[in-house]
Amino acid sequence: MECLIVSESYKASTKLLQGIPEQMEKIEAAYNQTVAFQILLHNGQKNHYLLNEQFSIPDEIETPMYRIAINTQLNYQAQFVEYYLAKDNIAYADKLIEEKSYTCDGDRYAPIYVEIPIDETISKKNYSIEILVFQSFINQDDRLIARKQIDLAISDFKFPKNIKDNFKLDIWQQPSNLARTFKVPLFGDEHFKLIDQMAKILAGIGQKSVTIIAGEIPWKGWFNYIVKDFPANLYEYSIVPIKRNKNGEIICDFSLLDRYLNTFFKYGIDWEINIFGLLGVWTPPFFPLNNDMEHPEKLVLRYFDEESSKMKFIKDKEDFQTYFRLLVDHMVELGLWDKTYFNADEPKFNEVDKFQSSLKALKEIEPSIKIKVAFDKEPVLEALIQDVDYPVTSFYCTTKHYKELSEKFSEKTQYYICNYPTKPNTFLHSPLLEARVQGLLAYYLKTNGLLRWAFNCWPIHARTDIRYNTAALPIGDNCLVYPGYNGNILLSLRYKQLKRGIEDYWLLKELENYDEQIAEKIVSAFLEKKSPSKWMMNSHETDSSVFNLSDEKFYILQETIISKLIEVNQGRKNDE
Repeated sequence: MECLIVSESYKASTKLLQGIPEQMEKIEAAYNQTVAFQILLHNGQKNHYLLNEQFSIPDEIETPMYRIAINTQLNYQAQFVEYYLAKDNIAYADKLIEEKSYTCDGDRYAPIYVEIPIDETISKKNYSIEILVFQSFINQDDRLIARKQIDLAISDFKFPKNIKDNFKLDIWQQPSNLARTFKVPLFGDEHFKLIDQMAKILAGIGQKSVTIIAGEIPWKGWFNYIVKDFPANLYEYSIVPIKRNKNGEIICDFSLLDRYLNTFFKYGIDWEINIFGLLGVWTPPFFPLNNDMEHPEKLVLRYFDEESSKMKFIKDKEDFQTYFRLLVDHMVELGLWDKTYFNADEPKFNEVDKFQSSLKALKEIEPSIKIKVAFDKEPVLEALIQDVDYPVTSFYCTTKHYKELSEKFSEKTQYYICNYPTKPNTFLHSPLLEARVQGLLAYYLKTNGLLRWAFNCWPIHARTDIRYNTAALPIGDNCLVYPGYNGNILLSLRYKQLKRGIEDYWLLKELENYDEQIAEKIVSAFLEKKSPSKWMMNSHETDSSVFNLSDEKFYILQETIISKLIEVNQGRKNDE
């Protein structure tokens, strides 16, 4: 049995031609940091693997069984990593599963992801972590077949517990998909248990924004009604029930909205509220529109009419104005108006006039509304930039315009990754360090964080297959986590590395507080090309000579910054 200890950023796959990964004998960690590594097991056969003292017999009783024991004084968590099929029919390990037994085919490594939190109660010394691999049997004693060791050294440096606070992460949530995938009633109690779980997971990675759907189907299902390569139902529905009472008055029930907000606020996700469905809604081909609506955009606002007991759609201008006014007033009453943005996702150039007319209509109702827009095209950015309070630009647009944007919109700029650029990205086939580098790039591009369009935009069979519309969406673009069979949302290695990147961002911002020039110099030394305008060959494709990342480069980056910060702190103590 081959047993390898490798980096946390290694992405196991079924590629035919790949070298043996570099092995690790030691790792280093600071206080208030979580250190991680992977164990890879392989002998060319299909095997059934067990963690620690777990006893589990495989479905096919003749499948060999192997038990892995991890011996250490430290607290740790170990999880098998499950594979998903991705680009070129290659499977990649990504999903962290909760079961303590796992059957793995012989054409791939069986990966185990091990995490060790280093809190301030742990003594500063070196620790040895022993990995034992036993052949296990149904009716015989275990037989030890492999023994490995990795040493852990703890440095003097201490991260604060709030390192995620200054990174503004905005990952859009898909709450309707969450209910649909777990087959629970939309916005019922069971759904809110899942929403609570989602909020907690997002808080763990530094999420700052709450996604509120206040108009029906703003993305029209991301084309799922015509794209049939893999089955998907991706419609997102409004969280605000509307009714017309027998007196003809429009009335809104904001209790679900309030409950959703409070769920996120409980975990400290309260920096901004992003409302979708009332501006810049998508109008894809062949989708039925609410053409009778007296508004520049044909919004979808469904209500229950008490007089007729029918479900109807808002069409009259006055009814829409009433609904919008009620929504605005409610956010004001909650004391959240200053944090509230009406969002639009990638408006098209041929829709600029309609967008501006729609925005004008909204401002006639409430002049103080604020707008946040994701821009993927330079001509649209140029046409609408004067109308926007918070621009979020595609990676390509950011590389071209980040300097003027950061000057004009201080602390109100983000960049985003989606189905492009080709790299660095968070696709299933992307090297994991491309997720980590997002923190460094957010710093270098002078933004205050990152936007990702999909937390859980899952197709129907997402527990085993996340492919959807693969001609337009590289596999993995549509989610950062996975649905489990047990009612839990499961994390990914991509999630873990993005979290590590936010740690890098904090280090750079902390060093900038003392010496901005040194921070800039360290990042410049990390990058192959210093000028962002030269990173992209076009709006989608990245120059192959950039972002060729390695664990060694990131190790040097963190060590250099931490050394400088220790120097600074020592100097301050001496001055005192």
